[in-house]
Amino acid sequence: MPKTDIPFESLVADLHGPDWQKRCDAARLLGQSRDPRAVDALLPDLEDPDWRVRRNAVQALGALKTPRAVKPLLQALNDRTNTVRQRAAVGLGRIKDPEAIPILIRVVLENDNSQVSEAAYHALKKFGRKAGPFLLQALQSRVHVYLIDLLAESKVPGGAERLIELAGHQDLQIRLSAVAGLGKTGDPRAAVFLSQAMRAEEAGMRVTAIQALGHLNATGAIPGMLDLLQDHDLHGPHSGTYHAISEALQEMSGIKSEVANAFPGRYPTLSMGGSTSDLPEMFSMLGDQGFGQLNDMLANMESRMAGLGATMNLPPEIVQQLSDQTWRFGAMFADARDAKGERVKLLIGLLDSESPLKRLAAALALPWYIDEGALEPLEKAAQDSDEVVSRAAGWAYEALKTALGHKRDMDGLGFRGF
Repeated sequence: MPKTDIPFESLVADLHGPDWQKRCDAARLLGQSRDPRAVDALLPDLEDPDWRVRRNAVQALGALKTPRAVKPLLQALNDRTNTVRQRAAVGLGRIKDPEAIPILIRVVLENDNSQVSEAAYHALKKFGRKAGPFLLQALQSRVHVYLIDLLAESKVPGGAERLIELAGHQDLQIRLSAVAGLGKTGDPRAAVFLSQAMRAEEAGMRVTAIQALGHLNATGAIPGMLDLLQDHDLHGPHSGTYHAISEALQEMSGIKSEVANAFPGRYPTLSMGGSTSDLPEMFSMLGDQGFGQLNDMLANMESRMAGLGATMNLPPEIVQQLSDQTWRFGAMFADARDAKGERVKLLIGLLDSESPLKRLAAALALPWYIDEGALEPLEKAAQDSDEVVSRAAGWAYEALKTALGHKRDMDGLGFRGF
């Protein structure tokens, strides 16, 4: 943050003056000044009757990143205004003095305001491994999903063991958070537990355990994952499990980023039984005719904006903004369709990779794009010299045939959409 050119004395005069706006501006600029004298100058403003001044003073103390600001910021965590408490937590995360760790944990556990609790959570993330012992101790008396996530990221000794214990908690959200956390620990011992958890009857537990195994790069769990490929219905009751397996293998093989960057863009995601699917995959059920109908619909919406504006007497700039937004949707859908095509080409190419793991991941990713052009390559891949790859490709071939059949049935009924 750049230093200010305004003399320190002038800022202090404004800071303690009668104009609240000047006090706010002076506090902000003192935070940018990097002047060690600013701490003492800002302290009286922590008691200012205007919450905006207190907020800026707290933010400035955090920006100065000096240990002398720790105690004032800890006191500010008790301020009567949520925004001030939130900024105090952020500031303590910037300074990273271990003295703040137990108090920030208390804020997470005891604060009813989600923004303040979230700010304390993000501040604790900055401490990394140093926060681990405090988190282990706190979780002995009270369990919270934020603390579980922080414990996993701290990678502290004993963390994986505690998470395995919490995976048996009576609360479902706690169980799922603990299982997801095991994937963040980097502890290979967690793979044994997760390999068992992915066979749970509870669908959410299966999906979360599979995702965690992907994060751990636990390739030893792959045979067990393939055992979960029961039927060939991608959008049936096991869709979340199947999609999670595909995502985990893409992560283990290192092709996940390759697939995402085949046609770069930001695409919205949709939950699929606990796993997530993005727009290029969701477009797989939309044929050329359906895509044309979607474009026609968006074009009609854009052309109707002028009439809507006239009817509602909207300002021309508002009408233009609405029209532009419709155009952006059209561009996003067109990009998603192109991204789907580029991803399919990439995945078909990866079926010939020298790496069996990449061939495996590509085979299980292809059916989700429901592209008829992938049938022949998958049929060929089902004869792969690697038994695991051939098994997965054979399943993917049948799954793609089933999905294409469903798509043709819906087209025959005149349905166009996801």
